[in-house]
Amino acid sequence: YKFCLQRKVTYSMIDYNWIVNKSNLPWLKLALDFDHEGMLAEAQAIKHLFVAHRDQDQGAYRHKGWRSLCIHGVSSEKTNHYEQYGYKSNQDTPYIWTEIADLCPITTNFFKQVFPFDTYYRVRFMLLDPQGFITPHQDAFENKLSPINIALNNPEGCKFKMKDHKGYVPFNKGTAFLLDVGNTHAVFNDSNDDRYHMIVHGKPNKEFKKLVETSYEKNGNK
Repeated sequence: YKFCLQRKVTYSMIDYNWIVNKSNLPWLKLALDFDHEGMLAEAQAIKHLFVAHRDQDQGAYRHKGWRSLCIHGVSSEKTNHYEQYGYKSNQDTPYIWTEIADLCPITTNFFKQVFPFDTYYRVRFMLLDPQGFITPHQDAFENKLSPINIALNNPEGCKFKMKDHKGYVPFNKGTAFLLDVGNTHAVFNDSNDDRYHMIVHGKPNKEFKKLVETSYEKNGNK
């Protein structure tokens, strides 16, 4: 038997669907290697192309210094959820590799040749300015592990907090996490450096599911 969040489960129960949908983990570190330095350099080189992401007052949400750019999406500058552009589902949305993909060969090759997805929805660079913040919010109506958040860097003093869990998501440069964004969360970049992450949405395949299972066995919710 193995304990997970004070629940006793057998190893035979621990598969991808259980981990993602029923484990109640706030995050899961993925056993994923990537050239974060090369990808960071590409993101920094096109910093001038980033657009404001939810910076405007949106009801209860108010953010500062949060910017984004799609390498895969409806367009490079349409960084929000498909519903905001009049689409009804991911399957209905005309996602493309944007012109940003041509400017970022290391990043593009990683997602086309290495990352274990066959089908992508949004793949975005996410930039948080020094002293920028993302106020508490939820991005889903249910608790499950999705999407993937990849840290190209993570300046000292930049913290990602989830409401119902102690401590902070243990991001370091070169780490990737599946996150439960149905849990209220917030970020504050209390540093003098830009924070560059990537957020990946897509359709899991068998290889990705195996990665999640292997990562759970290695890391649990550490």
